[in-house]
Amino acid sequence: MPVTRSPVPSTATGLAELVASACARGDATLDRVAARLASRLDAGTLEPAELAFELRAAGSPHVWPRAWSYSGSALDAEDTRARARRWLAGFGDGGVRSCGVAHSKAQGREAVTMVAVDALADLKSVPQAVRTGQWLDLTASLLVPARAAKVVVLGPRGAPRPIPTSLDDGVVRARFAPSSPGTWLIQVLADVDRGPRPVLEAYVHADVRPPRAFSSQRAPGEAAGSADADPTESLLAMINAARRAEGLGTLSRSAELDRAALVHAEAMRDARVLGHDVGKGSVKARLEAIGLEPAAFGENVARAADAARAHRAIWASPSHRTNLLERRYDSVGLAAVAGPDGLWVTEVFADLR
Repeated sequence: MPVTRSPVPSTATGLAELVASACARGDATLDRVAARLASRLDAGTLEPAELAFELRAAGSPHVWPRAWSYSGSALDAEDTRARARRWLAGFGDGGVRSCGVAHSKAQGREAVTMVAVDALADLKSVPQAVRTGQWLDLTASLLVPARAAKVVVLGPRGAPRPIPTSLDDGVVRARFAPSSPGTWLIQVLADVDRGPRPVLEAYVHADVRPPRAFSSQRAPGEAAGSADADPTESLLAMINAARRAEGLGTLSRSAELDRAALVHAEAMRDARVLGHDVGKGSVKARLEAIGLEPAAFGENVARAADAARAHRAIWASPSHRTNLLERRYDSVGLAAVAGPDGLWVTEVFADLR
């Protein structure tokens, strides 16, 4: 029976094993993902959502994956490992650097494909195929210090919801039963040194067959955006369209919240780190610095090729969707700054009444 769990020790050999030695640990599940994605990545057709889907389908719970490939007529082992090290040095999300590597040969060419994650937690085995109403025990072991943790589930219908969660000596525990047929996303969040963020995700398919292949689907509200408009204006249109679709009031854009969002988006781009505190303070601290103490506030962050894909990624995340659909918020600040890794997006929500 397919399960989601980590870690799964790698059995890679040869050049794949050598390249994987650039990471703290190899992972067999990530090895399989690298092998599956080799041709698509080499063709340059892979988008972040597809990479995340492949991890979930293979049974890896880690978030924010990255992928890299290198090919040639004959690869030099040490040169290939050095290239992989340089790529790996370009990002850092904390935790334990875990990698999967595939080495392939075809038609007189060699290729190495690497999938890397910075693991902040590991997950004990969770079945991917279950019955509706079947109770599942979730146990996650944090690999970094955390002040708090919670588990959020997102079903085939309705808004995300938290479930009772405990955190004891770095171990997160929760119990959950899917209440209706369909695909459920389970997300573990932890409040780590860079603020609250997802650390693990798993799909559970209740009385339905899991999808066989990735399908890129628009998120609610996405059609309201425009590729020709300013990215922040597109984000505002998409946010409000998604809220209207759920029967919620629209948000007004706030210049003060825009400033708080811009400070953070630029800090993430400069550090090349996605998080809620990358050196400029938490969202609470940043709001207080501009004289705001709202009754309620929240923040979404994303890195994507464009505003539409950022909105799609935010909608797909239970914790981020919760912010987007929070009834208490009446205002939003938006920033989208371009960098070598794409568009770095920050959405700051607040009740400013």
